[in-house]
Amino acid sequence: MSIEYLTDAVGLASAAIGMTGKAVSTADAIKKLFASDKAPDKSEAAKLVGELAAELTAANITNLKLSEALHGLSEELRKEDQFEKEMARYAPYQTAEDDIVYKVREEFAGEEPIHFICPACLKKDRLFIFITGKGDYKHCQLTHTYHFGSTQWPSKRRRAGIA
Repeated sequence: MSIEYLTDAVGLASAAIGMTGKAVSTADAIKKLFASDKAPDKSEAAKLVGELAAELTAANITNLKLSEALHGLSEELRKEDQFEKEMARYAPYQTAEDDIVYKVREEFAGEEPIHFICPACLKKDRLFIFITGKGDYKHCQLTHTYHFGSTQWPSKRRRAGIA
């Protein structure tokens, strides 16, 4: 989760609280102006109503931004949860040649075949990219190569037909 989303949301919440408090005090000033026994000063009343309108508009804009930030934060938390659930399906696996990849846990494979995913793509881009290929070297679908085995080459005598 990005700390920026959280920082922005907290900053906007603080600003919205401040603006709301300011609007409340302006509304209180308007109430006092009309609550007195003498006739309210129309210019003072108009000034206070204008201030209140401006403060409420600013508070509404800030609340809208806060709502958008909270939506973004919620979406990021949902993606993080989804990533963690998917990641729980895999375990680190050490190949015969000591490369580390991720292998789907057998209990999570279900109907799909046992497969491997690329740790570099997972770490860098948080992508679940399959490792494919035959032989000793296998590749992710992007650019990373992993050494799964070491083929034992026959001796020169065997290749030449000499036993």
